[in-house]
Amino acid sequence: MRKALRLIAASAVLSVSTAWAQTPTPVPVDEESIFVPGTLELVADGYTFTEGPAWDGARVIFSDIPGDTVYVYTPGEGAPSVLYTPSALANGHTFDREGRLLNAEHGSGEITRWTPEGGRQTVVAEYEGKHLNSPNDVVVRASDGMIFFTDPPYGLGSAYQGIQREAEVGFNGVYGFDEGTGRMVLIDDALSRPNGLAFSPDERVLYVGDTATQTVWAYDIAADGTASGKRLVVDVTDESKQGRVDGVRVDSEGRVYFTCPGGLCVVDPASGTVVARLETPKRATNLAWAGADLSELYITALTDVYRVKTAAHGIGSSSR
Repeated sequence: MRKALRLIAASAVLSVSTAWAQTPTPVPVDEESIFVPGTLELVADGYTFTEGPAWDGARVIFSDIPGDTVYVYTPGEGAPSVLYTPSALANGHTFDREGRLLNAEHGSGEITRWTPEGGRQTVVAEYEGKHLNSPNDVVVRASDGMIFFTDPPYGLGSAYQGIQREAEVGFNGVYGFDEGTGRMVLIDDALSRPNGLAFSPDERVLYVGDTATQTVWAYDIAADGTASGKRLVVDVTDESKQGRVDGVRVDSEGRVYFTCPGGLCVVDPASGTVVARLETPKRATNLAWAGADLSELYITALTDVYRVKTAAHGIGSSSR
């Protein structure tokens, strides 16, 4: 009888423990828990529309899309300098496993690779024989080098940040591309304006922001790049503040950082709770981890670039 009671008690404890593990405790918003107070600073200004920050281990690379130029900023060495121009109205940037710069281009509608020795080279420009819209942001899966990118239409209809041409694909997609085999994988064709994207620390989940709906989505990504389990992570719609869901990054704890109304938001993806916010002086467009220990964030914001210190550490192919 005593043995039976012990088994029942153990079962009850296990049930309570399992229920507790499956019900995350809401975490209150606390800016100071992640963003170090008083450290937000302007590091560059005077551009037309800044985007696509990426850290190469010593420098921040970023785009001025209408300016058709990619810049590089080295901390402590004055104003940014031109990395290359023209840029085919480049937007987002990341690095492949060899440290070479990859670009999502509005003007060409391509994902390209740029090196000082070889200049621009096309990586992918079509899906099923149809030209892409205007690739917006791009990441690389570190485990195998597979390239993932978003393809909204922003560069199609406006000469301000693109070249006017007809859409061929017929939707705004999220893709995976295996450069070794040339195989394209369509991850989603139902988002309205897919934009920033980032992998979870274990690279099993891909997070994608949808600018039009002010939402962040998650997908389980298999080894071959195929997706399943699409689910909503968070909706941060707030028309009272400037800013939209745009750039996306992840820290080593798995929290998801993204631009949002008012500046930056940080969400716990398990609960969908916004755990921290950072207000920016201008509308934030994208962000990238940087610094010796990847504890700083560089933020592009309309005409400016900002930097803020954090209590977190970043990961991802856009920071080396």
